[in-house]
Amino acid sequence: MQDTSVFMPLDDFFDRIGRRRAVVLCQLPVTLAMGLIVVFAILFSPETMTDTAFQLMLVVHLLMLVACLAVPWNRLPPGTFVLIPLVDFVVLALTREVGGPVLSVVTLLIAFPVIWLSLSASRTRLVLAIAGPFCGIIASPYVLGHEVEQTELIRMIVVPVILAGFAVTAHLVAGVVVKHRNMQDLKDRELVRLHKATQDHQQLLDAVLETVNVGVWAIDAGGNDILTNHRLRADRKAAQRMPGHNPFTATDDTTQLPDSPVGLAMSGRSFTNKLIRVGQEDEQLVFSVAARQFHDDDGQLKGSVLAFTDVTTLVSALEAKDKFVATVSHELRTPLTSMLGFLELLGNDPNPGYLQVIERNAQRLLTLINDLLLVASEDLEIRRRPANLSRLMDAAARSAQQEASAKGIIIHDNIDADLEAEVDPGQFTRAIEQLLSNAIKFSPHGSEVTVSLRRQNGGFICSISDQGIGMTAEEQRQAFTKFFRSDQAMKTAIPGAGLGLSISKAIVEAHGGQINLESRPGKGTTVTLNVSH
Repeated sequence: MQDTSVFMPLDDFFDRIGRRRAVVLCQLPVTLAMGLIVVFAILFSPETMTDTAFQLMLVVHLLMLVACLAVPWNRLPPGTFVLIPLVDFVVLALTREVGGPVLSVVTLLIAFPVIWLSLSASRTRLVLAIAGPFCGIIASPYVLGHEVEQTELIRMIVVPVILAGFAVTAHLVAGVVVKHRNMQDLKDRELVRLHKATQDHQQLLDAVLETVNVGVWAIDAGGNDILTNHRLRADRKAAQRMPGHNPFTATDDTTQLPDSPVGLAMSGRSFTNKLIRVGQEDEQLVFSVAARQFHDDDGQLKGSVLAFTDVTTLVSALEAKDKFVATVSHELRTPLTSMLGFLELLGNDPNPGYLQVIERNAQRLLTLINDLLLVASEDLEIRRRPANLSRLMDAAARSAQQEASAKGIIIHDNIDADLEAEVDPGQFTRAIEQLLSNAIKFSPHGSEVTVSLRRQNGGFICSISDQGIGMTAEEQRQAFTKFFRSDQAMKTAIPGAGLGLSISKAIVEAHGGQINLESRPGKGTTVTLNVSH
């Protein structure tokens, strides 16, 4: 097995400091031990220091340390540094042979290069760690020309065998460490992969949760938040500003509201399309809620996931549709019933007055159908030309006089004379007539309606005021909505399809103007048209 590490137990540290320093640190124990031996030799065996061969060995040891420092190991093949421990075997064996019995301790130093080579995953280094001491110890006396006594043969054979045992043991330990390290590296890579997959999954989940237009709320069995998305947090914040229980929080009083979505979810119930309303009638949000539970391996409830879909607009549209159907049906049925009745009377009594009634009801039907078509198409054509607004306003007031007289209502006018402007006379008159009709319909008997027109900043302001039933703040916000009719108008069965203000607004805005409404319940309503040129 190829192993390029300098000394496997310290791989991480040696990788940081570089190969040259690593080789120096591995050689340093031998150098320091030799230095210590020299000190003791000077103290206890001075004659050893005078031996030229011993001095030569010391020089070789120093040169080896210098080589460790000077050789650019990073530029050489990875296993080149193995030459250092191999040379150590030879030099240490020769040093021991030169020093004789006095330096027998030098033999122990051979254990350092043995450990250096054998603590690796490379079998080649193991072979070198075993063969090196044998070669060095056995060959050194013959290299120096010394006679080998029989007693020395024991040392020359047993010591390499013991060192071989050290080498095999160290290599087996290294093998176990390498195997454990490889398994750990594999686990680390798998953990990194799983962590990356988890991050990707979390990013995907976050993207989905923030994309869908649904409030998602995951809670544990105790009602504590596990996960929420931006929509849910926004709905929760909006609900906090409204009176009543906040369905987006699980509090101590949740158990007192077992029918609430979170109460049902915490009790382990699953449901779909449960409608809840948040706030009061004048400012209310409607949500469709679904809930599903999730459990642990033992089947115990761990929590629930609730999805809140804002259906306020849909519910409002359905309610508006129901009101529209009821209103239009009534508005169509009334003139048709009258026409059919008078047609039946006409068959028995050909009274010309009946024809006038039939014509009036037919005209009423035609007007309603035209209004419906205009609202449906939203295609309002404006043809401007110079017109006398004063005359148009006066004519509209006179036209409404008959309807007002029937209820005893007096129409007052405050109209500037000869006010000229570029408008569509037909459409402008239509808007004024719609507003006057509304003012008369919603005013009590014997009240007054005021029509005013005046110049302002190159344009004009027109207002129509009544003393009728008025509107609440919420009704004023919806007043210009198509087919909107106030609850009071519905209760008192005041005729109309809820199109007058909507059509008037479209006409005024098509002329580049603005329409505003001010009202108080029981105090009447003022509609103001402001057009600039």
